Amino acid sequence: MEIVIRNAILDRTGEPVEIGVEAGKIACMQKKCPQKGETELDAQGGIVSSAFVEPHFHLENALMGDIVNKSGTLDEAIKIYASIKQDMTREDIIDRATRGLRLALSNGTLWLRSHVDIDQIAKLYLLKAEVTVQEKFKNLIDVQLIAFPQLGLARNSEAVEMMWQAMENGANIVGGMPHGERNMDEAARHIEIAFEIAKKYNTDIDMHVDETDDPYWHSLELLADKTIESGWEGRVCAGHCCSMSAWDKKLVDRVIQKVFRAKITVIANAPVNMILQGRNDRNPKRRGVTLVKELLEAGVNVTCGQDDMQNMFYPFGRMDPLETSLITAHAAHLSSPIEIQAAFNMPRNNAAQGWGIKDYGIQIGNSANLVVLQESSPVDALRLHAPRRWVIREGKLLYANQSTPQWFI
Repeated sequence: MEIVIRNAILDRTGEPVEIGVEAGKIACMQKKCPQKGETELDAQGGIVSSAFVEPHFHLENALMGDIVNKSGTLDEAIKIYASIKQDMTREDIIDRATRGLRLALSNGTLWLRSHVDIDQIAKLYLLKAEVTVQEKFKNLIDVQLIAFPQLGLARNSEAVEMMWQAMENGANIVGGMPHGERNMDEAARHIEIAFEIAKKYNTDIDMHVDETDDPYWHSLELLADKTIESGWEGRVCAGHCCSMSAWDKKLVDRVIQKVFRAKITVIANAPVNMILQGRNDRNPKRRGVTLVKELLEAGVNVTCGQDDMQNMFYPFGRMDPLETSLITAHAAHLSSPIEIQAAFNMPRNNAAQGWGIKDYGIQIGNSANLVVLQESSPVDALRLHAPRRWVIREGKLLYANQSTPQWFI
């Protein structure tokens, strides 16, 4: 065997396991792997897990902590970013995105989706820089680029044209932000345009949806209806979905059932939304997070995303999916053993399902995309999120952190 991981455990059962890797695949998985490994790794009772998935991030504006959002609101963050995005240099974008991806890798993330602003200001400038980063990391982390029209589509013909061009110039997924339009009718048109583009290129859709405290906005319902109408079930992700927390129960129940039927993956962005949303509430202040528990109970696939890191939208973050899961668990009151396991699964199996990753999971024959943790239980993984012992991609050791961090790339 090329690599054998000794003395590990499986997170769901706590059972001991040893895993042998050969030709980039999991070739042995049993209590005691009889083969010797060219490289032997002693997990010391830690969890061996499939590597993490970051389903919702913005690479090009990461690590801009010197820019201050004085009000702390989403509106101000968007205005600040619109005023500076055209002045960011290509070299600076690539440098910050590179640092962000290396941090993600060190925490065991091997798949990441990045929303790239596509509009009349940025045009394709930001996208082209991120395509360079995507190519740079292609053998280390799978980066999918989402064409993200943050400044609208329904009344913005130039942005629509830029979206079509983005799909010809490296964008992989069609994004959207329907609640950024003036009303629900325009939101419906925004969604229609996105589906027109997605159908042309036969690609998935991943939108920012209802990222607001205003209960008027329920464009998630429009998205679910259009997904079913278009036969796009299982190919759509909806990030944020904050206004759901302000809806009445009748609307909540109706929309959640539609989301379930449409097989939409909902991405909770708890770190950012708990900072940006609910600022105008007096007492009580809402948490600004979608209804994670209710969605899970209805059978909806729910994952969680970092969204931003040290910028005008969010001053914190360190690209650690376990930290994001922990914040989500707090925001959504996930505290029972079953709920803790669900939180632990969000940046793993749930996110992989949203991506449609075919050979994800620890079983014989699957690609050896693995992360070995120091902790021996999901609850300890979430509460401690200690440095990862090892990160392995397709059978190759990328990163180790025993006494000191060590890269193998």
